Amino acid sequence: MKKLLFSATPLGSRFADIAWLLLRLHIGLSIAIGAGWAKLVSMTTATEAAKLAGEASALAPPDWFVQQVANLGFTFPSPYMWAWLACWGEFAGGLLIAFGLFTRLGAFQLAFQFFVIAFLWYENPEFIVGMNYQQLLFWCFILVTVVGGGRYSLDYMLTRNTNWLRRFVPTRQVASAGAAVLTLFLATTSWAGGSLNSDLLIEPGKQFALGGGQPGAFRVVARNTGKVPVEIKERPRGGGIVGKATLAPGQRATLHFLPGSTALLLNPSSDQKARLDLRVTGDTNLSMGYEVNGKQ
Repeated sequence: MKKLLFSATPLGSRFADIAWLLLRLHIGLSIAIGAGWAKLVSMTTATEAAKLAGEASALAPPDWFVQQVANLGFTFPSPYMWAWLACWGEFAGGLLIAFGLFTRLGAFQLAFQFFVIAFLWYENPEFIVGMNYQQLLFWCFILVTVVGGGRYSLDYMLTRNTNWLRRFVPTRQVASAGAAVLTLFLATTSWAGGSLNSDLLIEPGKQFALGGGQPGAFRVVARNTGKVPVEIKERPRGGGIVGKATLAPGQRATLHFLPGSTALLLNPSSDQKARLDLRVTGDTNLSMGYEVNGKQ
């Protein structure tokens, strides 16, 4: 287990180790900040760079990413859970690679994520000669998984003197128990916790549908943080449309939806995006995505 967690050996020369450190810093920090953290704080444009400091209302995956995960087939127990794990995996895994701590584990889980992106998300992927950024990152993470952290890594520093390390590396039984607790925690917070937070952008003239056919009821706390009003309606399981509220910019409302109902969020503007800060509780195993306006 010690080898799996901390194994690191120097490369052929100091120059090679310095180059390896620079590569680790680049791919690690770019993924951690530019992909993982940016999704968690819902940074959508470069002008929102202040969000990188954590000023967003909640650290949660954005709806467009949850929908993308669902479209790839990761729907059990919830696409939100997989999106949550993917965002935190990008953030934590990138930092682990950059600092060279548990380097192989961080790189391996990122290699899996980018395998999905590079070879399953694209319609016609090319395994070797494909010219896309995601595929390049996949092979980088494979390389880091094989090579490890190198000389200039925390893994290497920790393994140079192994006497004290034995006191901190858990036994197999303790490690198994810890993994079970971590898995239970993730399942509870991401699925059974009954909470979904999102900074939702709605394209002009589009209607965003949340839920539909789920067994339980859910509640939506919505605040209009954009510049255009948003119409919120409910489509019950049996059909029809029920108006719930129209939120002007700056307004906030708490809305309840019945089991099986769909929350419809309409941006009536023809030229401006709408923006809602959402907190959903109750049955959060919800489908989501755009649909044609007026669908019954």
